[in-house]
Amino acid sequence: MDRSVKFAVSIPESEFETLEEYRKKEGVSRSRLVLEALRLWREEKERKRMIRLYQEGYRRVPEKVHEIGGWEKASAETFSQGDW
Repeated sequence: MDRSVKFAVSIPESEFETLEEYRKKEGVSRSRLVLEALRLWREEKERKRMIRLYQEGYRRVPEKVHEIGGWEKASAETFSQGDW
């Protein structure tokens, strides 16, 4: 594991109270809470980046009408086989 580094942050008092309430309820330290928030933030940024790349790809190379029909048929056949 990486070496830990201490740092100070300033946030509004109301946000600090919310943070304290949440972390006490969850039974985690402030450090753990900040670390988890950072991890979630990074995951969300990456998810949004991937969605943007996906959308840009479809704008560059849009689907053809005949491709859409084939995919719809394949999806319908696949999902109809499921035990829902």
